Amino acid sequence: MANGQTLQPGRLLPEFVATRGIAAVWVVLAHTLAATLRGHMEVPAPVEYTRLVVDFFFVQSGFVLAHIYDPAWREGRFRYLEFLGKRLTRLWPLHVATLLAVAVLVVAGRLVGIDTGNPHTMWTFGVTFLMLHSAWLTSDLAWNWPSWSVSAEWCAYLAIPGFFLCADRVRGTLWRATAALAVFVAAAAVAELFLGQNVVALTFDGGAFRIAPSFFAGILLRRIFDEEPSLLLMTPRIYAGFIAAIAAVCVILVAMNAPYDALWPPMVVLVGVLASRSARAGPGLLRGRALAWLGELSYAIYLTHAIVLQVVFTGAKFLGLADSLPNRALLGCVSVFATLAAAQFAYVLVEKPGRGVMVRLLQRNKPEPALAKTEKPGVTT
Repeated sequence: MANGQTLQPGRLLPEFVATRGIAAVWVVLAHTLAATLRGHMEVPAPVEYTRLVVDFFFVQSGFVLAHIYDPAWREGRFRYLEFLGKRLTRLWPLHVATLLAVAVLVVAGRLVGIDTGNPHTMWTFGVTFLMLHSAWLTSDLAWNWPSWSVSAEWCAYLAIPGFFLCADRVRGTLWRATAALAVFVAAAAVAELFLGQNVVALTFDGGAFRIAPSFFAGILLRRIFDEEPSLLLMTPRIYAGFIAAIAAVCVILVAMNAPYDALWPPMVVLVGVLASRSARAGPGLLRGRALAWLGELSYAIYLTHAIVLQVVFTGAKFLGLADSLPNRALLGCVSVFATLAAAQFAYVLVEKPGRGVMVRLLQRNKPEPALAKTEKPGVTT
């Protein structure tokens, strides 16, 4: 396509990288505010809508994996175990490291008389270790509690052939958009009727179910781009207009105290708009080094922030420094900067080298390809 506008399969989507980092920091700020205000006042209602940020991750995840693996799937080259190995390499090292870090803190806390009250048992540890703690296997958020969404992602990866098969049966842009919305509405109805929860509020009690409509919507959205190249013709002015309109819709819905899941459709549209912008070459507001760095750290930020909050606020409480709201506000500021520092260390010392170790282990256990037979005239090999 002209002007460098193309959504070439497998190509890096810079706007996704940047917004992943922004979204991770947004989650950190929301949880830090909740920790700061605890015991003094309720968290402002608009902050509760931050839960949709996780579903934003889920839609992006479905889109990106379709962006990478859809061609292989359609051509019959998709290798399920190889796919799972790559995703395990991405998720597991830092997940296990943060799980062990929390285990150390829990044991140390119990030795000095601090008990968080969470279900920190051998069972929940094992389930969390296997990344299955979003599938109704624990009674509450346990250990490194934000990692329930890592479990949800892993469950979606395990089921990705089913997602692709279902996506294969939906053809045409209108039908894909309709199917994405219909699946979400159906999931929301099931969550309300049978689980007694808003679907975007499920964590340990059904996060594996919560991810399904968002992940599926991401896959369908990526396929829409294959059939609608005109979506890549978005000019900077149109792009800015869409962003402003989406922000306005979300602000209005929040001001109206709308149900959480009412923000799901504009969030999916936002992913599509960001994808369209990612196809355009050249500089952009979301393509600076700082945001690229933040995006690269997003997974580490997300997995370390609860540990930092626990250490800072529990430690301050133990020392008698967390009673007044001004003190807690100062602790909140410290927590945000400490999270960024911890994420940088976790990325450099655990996540990045951990991926390398996992890759080498998987390659070592990968069977050698069979030697091709020598072809002879008139003989089919």
